[in-house]
Amino acid sequence: MKSRDRISIGWADPGQVDGEFAVNIALLATARMSLLGPLIRVEGSGLISRLRNQIVTTFLDEIDSTWLLMIDSDEILTVETFDKLIATAHEVTHPIVAGLYFGAFNIAGNAYPVPVPLIYRAQALGYLPIDEYPKDKVIAIDGAGTGCLLIHRSVLEAIRAAATVDQGADWCWFQDEPIAGNWVGEDLIFCRRAKALGFPIHAHTGAILAHRKRYWITDLHHQIDRNARKIAQDQEDTP
Repeated sequence: MKSRDRISIGWADPGQVDGEFAVNIALLATARMSLLGPLIRVEGSGLISRLRNQIVTTFLDEIDSTWLLMIDSDEILTVETFDKLIATAHEVTHPIVAGLYFGAFNIAGNAYPVPVPLIYRAQALGYLPIDEYPKDKVIAIDGAGTGCLLIHRSVLEAIRAAATVDQGADWCWFQDEPIAGNWVGEDLIFCRRAKALGFPIHAHTGAILAHRKRYWITDLHHQIDRNARKIAQDQEDTP
């Protein structure tokens, strides 16, 4: 990232945000004021792809920052995580950099939601979460959740330039649609469109964000769950 580059943080919320989210945005703004451009907040609820498109449209049409950091308002963005993301970002080699956060999926037979890292490899029938990843490393990926995604302006401009008539200039980045008969969310469709235009995607596995579900879910929960599954599998494989 160039020294003159500025980063705008954008999020959508229904009219209120988690207190921890607000506190950490304030702390980041104080600690890294010289790096930040205008913040972008879109108020609304319902179809998340519409709100994400509105964030990008505002960024491109009204703000001159070089980078857009899209984040969800139920996460904690620390100064350390922010620093790792911007240290990794590069307009050519690393124009899209994802932080690492976890979803909580309800799976039959589990008493608690299963923590799933929201970074992905492309498969024939869609996308598969990368369950095993190196610690605190930058890795190439095929897709990521948009809950923490740092994107260079050129990526967003290229997708707009390639938009179809139906997508239009303001709705072309995020859209839910099926791939090979499987429903795919707006975040992975964005990644798919970006990669199709030649933009690589990376994740920094040390840039970890706590994600509010029923509790703040982190990589610790994922490691505990993965170890438990491995123990269970080893017991099944033991004659």
